[in-house]
Amino acid sequence: MSNALSIATVTAVIKNLLENGLVSDAIVASVGDVLVTALPPDKVQVGTDERAQINLFLYHVTQNRNVDWISQEYRTRYTTNNTNSTNPPLALDLHYVLTAYGAKDFQAEILLGYVMQMLHKLPTITSETIENALKNAAETSTSSVFSQAITGLSVANLALKVGQMKVSPAFLSMEETSRIWSALQTNYRPSATYQVSMVLIESDSTDKLEVRDLMLSEPIIEKVTMPAQAEAHITVGSTLLIQGKQLRGDITKVRLSNIDKLFTPFDVQDTQVSIQVPPLRVGVQSVQIIHKCLVNKEQHNLVESNVMPFVLHPKITVETLHVTSLQGNDGDLRSIDINVKFSPKVNKDQRVILLLNQISKNEPVIYSCLAPTQTEDADAIAIPLQNIKPGEYLVRVKVDGADSLLYKNQTGEYDSPRITIK
Repeated sequence: MSNALSIATVTAVIKNLLENGLVSDAIVASVGDVLVTALPPDKVQVGTDERAQINLFLYHVTQNRNVDWISQEYRTRYTTNNTNSTNPPLALDLHYVLTAYGAKDFQAEILLGYVMQMLHKLPTITSETIENALKNAAETSTSSVFSQAITGLSVANLALKVGQMKVSPAFLSMEETSRIWSALQTNYRPSATYQVSMVLIESDSTDKLEVRDLMLSEPIIEKVTMPAQAEAHITVGSTLLIQGKQLRGDITKVRLSNIDKLFTPFDVQDTQVSIQVPPLRVGVQSVQIIHKCLVNKEQHNLVESNVMPFVLHPKITVETLHVTSLQGNDGDLRSIDINVKFSPKVNKDQRVILLLNQISKNEPVIYSCLAPTQTEDADAIAIPLQNIKPGEYLVRVKVDGADSLLYKNQTGEYDSPRITIK
């Protein structure tokens, strides 16, 4: 992390993780309501009014000597672009004392044991966890000092700068523990000490970092697909998987078909966004990821991704109308009208072609017919055909080149939608 808010952000993330863990775990329910704070220990209320409480206090900051270990990816993203500064990032280790309070027997011991177990399960906190914790911390108490400090900043960028945090216990001797509590000038309570590595602070200004990071964290769409074992074609109601890089933002929206309305995905990850396809125009469509941020409780566009195309295919149901026998040189033929119902609607300016494929092992025939021009958008079109042989037919349509779906039976053969011409 390379921001002046580095230290406060680390404390806020750990505090939020502890709060969420204590709320959701049934074991802690026996203790009652638990308060999680980040106060100096001498500011924690004790005595007759003491309550069950976990306090996280930053008591010491040291230099991390492994600054040369910083990955090339980090240097490329946050250091080499800084032409105005020759100073390397300041690498720090943060040292915390985690203290449990309780007015009743065993309250402190239960709380301390639980939070130590929880931190042991999360020795490394990922950037995704950090981002979620920052959002929760900012939204839980909008009037807090930390929430106000990050107002207008991109939480996704803050989390991206952190990358990940390594949280490890620091087992001190009794003498070292005694020194800490003597310096704090308050009564000793059950506690444990932890070290967080590594926290980086850059030498240039926060504003410059925000602008540069905004450009570097632009979402990139690489591919648009569907979940495994889904239908072969994308249709209305399908799950669209948008895959790429840096797709998660403070507020992630999706623009489809280049329209102004933005859609909300149901699953957002850094490398994949999932959204259910709404009714759109059949044919070639576009998808774009939009990142928004909250500034003074208002949503503002932050950055837009590249545009990626996909094809939306129609679904159809069919029925035959007005079957008429014709006698001609080619034998017994039929004149029919086929009523095709579409989902979604077909626009009046779209080109619709009907295709019939005879189901036969003996020289099957194929018919193709251009649908009549429509004067308005329609969800059903009656299409006339002439000189059709009797038999079983699979029915497809092409709307601006996008095929409708054919479905297979249990034996793996295509069997619908179909019509029977007698």
